[in-house]
Amino acid sequence: MEHFLSSETIGLMLLSIIKVYLLLTFVLTVVMLIHMYRTEYKVNDRRRGRNRILELASEGRWKQTPLYTMQEINRKHALAHPRLSVFPNDTGQRRKYAIICPGGGYAHLTTVQEAYPVAARLNEMGYTAFVLEYRTGVHCSEYAPMHDLARAVRYITDHAEEFNVEREDYAIIGFSAGGNLAGIYGTEEFGYEKYHTLKPGALLLAYPWTNVNHWLRHPYWNIWQGLMGIWFSERGNIFMFGVKNTRRNRESLCVQNWITEDYPPVYMFAGGQDIIVPANAHTDVLHRALQKYGVKHIYQKYFRIPHGIGLGVGSEAENWLDEAVTFWEEQTK
Repeated sequence: MEHFLSSETIGLMLLSIIKVYLLLTFVLTVVMLIHMYRTEYKVNDRRRGRNRILELASEGRWKQTPLYTMQEINRKHALAHPRLSVFPNDTGQRRKYAIICPGGGYAHLTTVQEAYPVAARLNEMGYTAFVLEYRTGVHCSEYAPMHDLARAVRYITDHAEEFNVEREDYAIIGFSAGGNLAGIYGTEEFGYEKYHTLKPGALLLAYPWTNVNHWLRHPYWNIWQGLMGIWFSERGNIFMFGVKNTRRNRESLCVQNWITEDYPPVYMFAGGQDIIVPANAHTDVLHRALQKYGVKHIYQKYFRIPHGIGLGVGSEAENWLDEAVTFWEEQTK
């Protein structure tokens, strides 16, 4: 005699499976987030950046400058927030420079964790570095970070003699959302060409958030990770464009949509344990676009690396900045 499960029993079984799935994926997500924060705290080397600032300050060489004039700030108070921190090298030689754009999802800036230590390391390598603190959060507005980056490039170009740097072939180093900013600035449509500034010599991108609206086309097996993707994407869109943003605005933040054959050379890396900006939805997508248009690039993946590692000292990605700078030099000889 055959026995069939009732619809009620099947429903209860499915409900139990869903509950187990939600619980297990939630626990896994929490564990991975804890791992991310523990790892980034250990490897981003904040002390290096702090010590370099103190050293420059003791020598009278530490400088932070607003990007906009008082007249501009009086007309729009949000313009008081962008600033440029200058990390001059110790060599006395005129060399190329780098602009560092920290991450933060266009909601805030991770300057201390990602930008200052990298600027200090670039000084050790003989380069002058500029840390850009662009508009984020409630101070952000339509393409405000791109406006700020353009203003920074123009300011450095105009004061190249003072900073003892070469005007051309500069690098933009971007982390997470800063990688999105750098990636967009490398395009002709929304970047350097639009603002009539010099073209970057190279883009050096660390776990870049390049495909901002990926959740619309890339479903996740882990629902909690998918919900985080929706949250970060929508939050970034709202800060950038407001509540009523258009499809055109959304698509303009997806770097792969705007790659051309004339795009700057790119070095980028991603982590296999990055649940904030997963490689398959971001760097993998950009990698394919760069390949399609024959853009010179290097793409590194580190299996055990999560999001937000900055310099990555003591990690699998410890040498990424050295490799990126070597790539930059090779492309701008």
